[in-house]
Amino acid sequence: MSLKTIGIIDPDRLQNIPKKHWAEHEFCFHLHDLMARLLVQMEIQKAGHIQFEIESEADRHLLASGINILDFLDKSGRGDLERRAAVNHVCNALFSDMLHFIYEALRALEKRKFTVAFSLLRKPLKEGMLIVAQMCADEGAFFDKLKSDAKNLLNRKDLDEAGIKALLASAMKESQGCSFTNADAVYDTLFNFQNDLGFAGLFDKATHLVTEFRRNQTEDYNLNFIFKNPMDDDIYAGGTYSQLAMLMLFLHVMQIELYGRMRKPSKKYQNWMLFTSLGSYEALFTRGRSRLTNFVNSNFAELMRCPVCEARIRIKKVDAPRLFIGERLNCDQCFTDQHFPFGWLLNQFDLDLFNE
Repeated sequence: MSLKTIGIIDPDRLQNIPKKHWAEHEFCFHLHDLMARLLVQMEIQKAGHIQFEIESEADRHLLASGINILDFLDKSGRGDLERRAAVNHVCNALFSDMLHFIYEALRALEKRKFTVAFSLLRKPLKEGMLIVAQMCADEGAFFDKLKSDAKNLLNRKDLDEAGIKALLASAMKESQGCSFTNADAVYDTLFNFQNDLGFAGLFDKATHLVTEFRRNQTEDYNLNFIFKNPMDDDIYAGGTYSQLAMLMLFLHVMQIELYGRMRKPSKKYQNWMLFTSLGSYEALFTRGRSRLTNFVNSNFAELMRCPVCEARIRIKKVDAPRLFIGERLNCDQCFTDQHFPFGWLLNQFDLDLFNE
């Protein structure tokens, strides 16, 4: 099946990527843009800010002393507000940092700069992912460690294989919409050196000129990635985009959970994000029929008509990403390429997709 491009990136930017992977690359960029837009929206709304009343003269004197606001909240018995303010601030700053790295990594893939791409992906996915998961899984425990033992937030004694899998499973339990993946899949992609198609070995070889680990050793007469032919397509063909999309979608689901603790999230946005992202993910990376494509054909059939020839349009799996994200459709009868307001249509229905 040849998937159509989504149409959200100028084709000139995609010329170095094998064409059969264009839609996959566009989808990963779409996930980046979703997270970036949500981050900007929350910052504009000042959703991470907290408010409190000055209740006594002692509070006024303490604030007037120039004390750090977090120390003030702690000393004045407002520990819950201290935690909320700190976690909110870390969340916004961390997602901003991660998205800068992910953006530059995706642009590097467009230029076949594979070493640069995987060096940039390592920090947000192998480290940032675990910090975000800690915030989701147990906000109180995360804050306590951040406050008094931040140097051990990524301590490998706690975060061995069992620890990482338990942490990821807990974060998924707290974050609605994670049915597309599981803790084992995320671990195997990021940390399992025995997974030859995963990112663990690529991260280390992209970051270090020489690696000694038995399953990831530098070959004789070689330095890691130095002599790699940039015209090889193995990186694109080796499952890079399916794994990257899974990780980024998981990050976005956790982002929505964390932002929901700052301000009540829009149910319509959650439904639109989950439907369009999961529908596109299914179409791009899974075999067999797409549940969400079938859902559209079953529930929206009367509305899916070509405005030019009035023929009924039935969505194929190959069309799904272009419709769900690019909001464009082709009519098989008159071959008209047209805009179709799928997001608006989805919002007309009272769906509850986050109740899995």
